[in-house]
Amino acid sequence: MQEGGIDLDKKRLYPRYIVIHHTGSRDVPILNIDRYHSSLGWGVIVTSPQPLVNDLIQKGFNKTRSGVMVSVGYHYLIRKNGKIENGRPDFVIGAHCRSQGMNFDSIGISLTGNFHPPDNPDGEKGHMEPSSEQINSLIGLIEGLSAKYYIPRENILLHREVRGASTLCPGDNFKKYWLM
Repeated sequence: MQEGGIDLDKKRLYPRYIVIHHTGSRDVPILNIDRYHSSLGWGVIVTSPQPLVNDLIQKGFNKTRSGVMVSVGYHYLIRKNGKIENGRPDFVIGAHCRSQGMNFDSIGISLTGNFHPPDNPDGEKGHMEPSSEQINSLIGLIEGLSAKYYIPRENILLHREVRGASTLCPGDNFKKYWLM
């Protein structure tokens, strides 16, 4: 994996946290978010394993000479209908939460929608609360990732709970007790 010529393989740490976000936007596919994050320069080239590279290319991520460019900062996106779309592979450093170095040892999960009423009073920036399908998918995804990576419940954080993060993400209309 490379980002701007830097070998990131040695910098990625074993995932110890899960950080939950909202996109702050309408319900769009992960490739739309990938294009936006690409404009911010967040791309990482994934070069192996080859079946994963082929799968990402088939899903529409940009092929490069040495692999595939994945720019979306999240590892997973949960659409309004509950469909989970894969972003960055789990073994790749995220681009979703700079505070406390979280990008290096966390998995970022984002739900489409804008769950912060002051930013989205009329719902024009996306649905205003997570759908029940999103919450059910999120709970299942968290359970699976927690078991796979031995992540304790106290290490499942909302973006706004990360020390030093100056954000309200995933918004006032996202209630953490839904996950318990």
